[in-house]
Amino acid sequence: MTFIKYFLIALFISLPFNGFAGLQQSSDLPEKRPWGSGMTAYQAVDKDKNGDSFPTLTHTAELTLAQALTLALIRNPKLAAFSWEIRARKEMTQQAKLRPNPEIGIVVENILGEDESRGVQAADTTLQLSQLIELGGKRASRQLIANLERDLAGWDYETTRLDIIAKTSKAFFALLTTQERLQLGRENLKLAQEVFNTVKLRVEAGKASPLEESRAQVMVNKSRIALDKNKRELAASRYQLSSTWGASQPHFTKIADNRDKINEPQSLTSINKWLAQNPEISRQRTEIDLQKARLSLAKATGIPDMTVGGGIKRHEDNDNYTFLFGVSMALPVFDRNQGGIRAAQADVAVRESQHRNVEIELKTALSQSHEALQAAYSEVNSLQKQILPIAKETFESINYGYRQGQFEFLDVLDAQRTLIELKEQLINSLQEYHNQRINIEHLISQELALVN
Repeated sequence: MTFIKYFLIALFISLPFNGFAGLQQSSDLPEKRPWGSGMTAYQAVDKDKNGDSFPTLTHTAELTLAQALTLALIRNPKLAAFSWEIRARKEMTQQAKLRPNPEIGIVVENILGEDESRGVQAADTTLQLSQLIELGGKRASRQLIANLERDLAGWDYETTRLDIIAKTSKAFFALLTTQERLQLGRENLKLAQEVFNTVKLRVEAGKASPLEESRAQVMVNKSRIALDKNKRELAASRYQLSSTWGASQPHFTKIADNRDKINEPQSLTSINKWLAQNPEISRQRTEIDLQKARLSLAKATGIPDMTVGGGIKRHEDNDNYTFLFGVSMALPVFDRNQGGIRAAQADVAVRESQHRNVEIELKTALSQSHEALQAAYSEVNSLQKQILPIAKETFESINYGYRQGQFEFLDVLDAQRTLIELKEQLINSLQEYHNQRINIEHLISQELALVN
């Protein structure tokens, strides 16, 4: 009975400690970059009893950009996947804190022999406990690696969050562009119809050739075809925007129009200093730290661990007990993990080179987007303040003069075509401006309006 009691005590001591099972979970997401920081994003949470963690979409007449971004951040499946990845990495950091389990064993000697050793009469039963003791800071290195891998998942999450903001913003302004084109199409059709009515009256009065009426009718038909195309493009753009939050059907009628709000771009020097906020730069720094931690673990792996053990031996022939104690350690004669250390050192150099390359690529992309933004801003300004007012006034004058017989119908068509093309150019320039603004805000993770 005494032996059984010792055995049960040793078995209880050897059971794995489960003290981390009930730890309260905390957020391990990195600090949000300023761009879109005030918007709620998806986080890995347990689903409700219906298996749905997303609110039901209700129809809205007019959708704002802030509403679209919030929906995309809460419901986007890609962001949800990264959020669960962070949760998994967090659990791995808890696992990395645990020590190796102790080992228990029983050895029975001098049994099933002959004479005095027949059966178990002369048996010696040994109960042993042993514990691996890691040397060289291996457990601390594993903890650091697990923490850094969790941080990498966090930076991937933040990068994805900003990607979704950029993608949704571009889809939003693309839809605004199609709305503008649809409105322009309606105006063009109305204008073409007015010109046709004027030509028809002149033809009926014998002041113009029937050929001019045919040409005017062609312009009406072309405007009607363009309007139908704009309607189809608008429907496709609405579906494209809805897809950013995983919806198969648009739940809105139209979106709020604020495309004409443009600001003069700040200097590249004032914008450049915000590039350090880009999460990809932070991710590269974390990658370097991770490789250095792996280098430390590689060096620690070359240091042999120690196994400490002890036990109790019972001698059946005289009912006596003796105690055992032992220490074992591998001799680092041949394998000191030399290759693993050199490989880890090379990986550190690779990550440092990649960090420099990423910084160069981001600065180049920022310079290119800034140049394109300035060009789009200048073009929008020229069209709005100078070119379009003159083109509109010219068309109205020629159209009026045509009614009075002062101009040819070809002059009217040319002025009308020029006015339409300039209006389309303004729409395209506004879209280019907003696309480049979004590109820059994506790169610096900051609204341009807040840059000083």
